[in-house]
Amino acid sequence: MSDAIMFIQRSNARAATTSFFGLDLITSVLRESLTRTDISALRLEDLVLQLLDMDEHEAAAVAALKGEPSVLFRRDPEHFLDILLQVIRHYRLSPLFSRDPECEHHRSVHPAAYHRRAGEPYPADMAQWRSDFRAMNPEQQMFSATLIWMYQAGPDSTWLRRVPCTWRASEALQYLSDAGCLARWLMLMAHYVPW
Repeated sequence: MSDAIMFIQRSNARAATTSFFGLDLITSVLRESLTRTDISALRLEDLVLQLLDMDEHEAAAVAALKGEPSVLFRRDPEHFLDILLQVIRHYRLSPLFSRDPECEHHRSVHPAAYHRRAGEPYPADMAQWRSDFRAMNPEQQMFSATLIWMYQAGPDSTWLRRVPCTWRASEALQYLSDAGCLARWLMLMAHYVPW
């Protein structure tokens, strides 16, 4: 069992009273479970990439921070697609993401401005993609970057080159919390299914 899950289990009483959908708890979990990493230097990208490796129990614990009962938690392509599309609609990210009717579930969603079969960007479309990204407010940028890192299952140098995306994790979580977006970001992370 991971350090993060053991810490969450020890902190159940505190989790119920933690404000901002568990922001303090998330930070504490990260501080305990990422002992090799200086939490103050951790970037949002690093946090996302670490969370992509959560097992089912850890993902259920993250979903529980938002209030989803663990007995109802499910991590499957259909449910992830629902959450993914809700995020894209709610934060108006459709200029940055496209759907491919030939693919199923969440695999039908992919970043725009890229010829998937050829494996290369459309230069003019990519310039517009980056311009649209830069024009977005910070929470839209954070969700977009999170989706790109999820799609890539790692760092990205295709879409996120030359755009602002080097937020410190602690500041990004605080911003998402203050903007009322942290719960949705937690659900997105908890229900992630690899592309």
